[in-house]
Amino acid sequence: MRILVVHPRMSIMGGGERVAIHSMLAGMNMGHEVTLLSEEFDVQRFEDFFGCYGLFEKVWQLSYPEFKPLIRSWALLYQRLYYYQNQFRKVLSGKKQFSLVLGTQDVGYVPSIRAPIVQYSYFPEYFRHLQSAPSSPLWRLYYSPARLFYRNRAKHVDRFLAVSDYSREFVRQIWRRNSTTLYPPCPIELYKSSNSDREDIAIATGRIVPEKRFHLLAEIARKLPKTRFMIIGSVPNTDDPYYKSLERNAPPNLSVVLSPLRKARDVVSRAKVYVHCAENEHFGITIVEAMAAGCVPVVHDSGGPREIVTEDVGYRWKNTDEASQLISKVMGNETLRARLSHHASTRAEAFNTKAFESSLAITLKEYEV
Repeated sequence: MRILVVHPRMSIMGGGERVAIHSMLAGMNMGHEVTLLSEEFDVQRFEDFFGCYGLFEKVWQLSYPEFKPLIRSWALLYQRLYYYQNQFRKVLSGKKQFSLVLGTQDVGYVPSIRAPIVQYSYFPEYFRHLQSAPSSPLWRLYYSPARLFYRNRAKHVDRFLAVSDYSREFVRQIWRRNSTTLYPPCPIELYKSSNSDREDIAIATGRIVPEKRFHLLAEIARKLPKTRFMIIGSVPNTDDPYYKSLERNAPPNLSVVLSPLRKARDVVSRAKVYVHCAENEHFGITIVEAMAAGCVPVVHDSGGPREIVTEDVGYRWKNTDEASQLISKVMGNETLRARLSHHASTRAEAFNTKAFESSLAITLKEYEV
């Protein structure tokens, strides 16, 4: 079977790109010919970042120049959609037919092609604006053509795979389509730790952007002045207003450290608690990574994290008062912490890369001739 994996923006190098990696591996491990359709990107840097050395020696590639907006601040979504669809037509013209298309980034990027389409679905960003600012007619007007386009593309998808039950419900409500939950591949083997000598540290990791709500961690830290808190993450630039505000308003017991997330493993393996403040996140790979390292997760009670953090592995909170009480509870009871830590690391195994590949292989097998 000839599988076309569609993932235009490989250069982002985030969780979605890990989905693309293990989707390609799942197909190759079944003996299928896999082709990646994407923008041009730095293959060596990508393989170094993810540790997937030699992957692109085994995968066919169809690539095109990186998208560069004509007008940077205007209609970026529409420029991107038009560019990708136009490039897809050029690149795929005259090529042999594919047996299956597997979209691992965005349903709007799926090319018009005569082959069954399986789409991995996250939570399209443009609909967030409609939900967070329903009173804004300008946003609704701006996104109206995009919504029609995406719904049209969704009609051409044979099967949806959702990143979480939370996202699966979104797919049902917005696109009126059923989907199967397939949790994303988490590199837990990189984070596993047998360290039982933990420090009184509560840690949070991720991109330092407003939607991650790290400012709430500052509130929590103020309520627990004797506990050490750390944020390890990356910023668009060091002059970013949100980062500057966070740094300026951080209490003395909260450190904000700029570092690649993969370099946070040492601190995560020494911390007792992992705090997640984002609301209605689609999944939460950083939570699973921290659990694999033995941290007790204390997460906001919403979205995908509710599916990860069951009552036997950690805690969920609705406000910062509740969060601070739960963190204090874990820090002050070593027997409780050790028990939750053990269950958390065991629970993390359910989200490993092999589990993802095995589940995806079952879906791919349905399309074998």
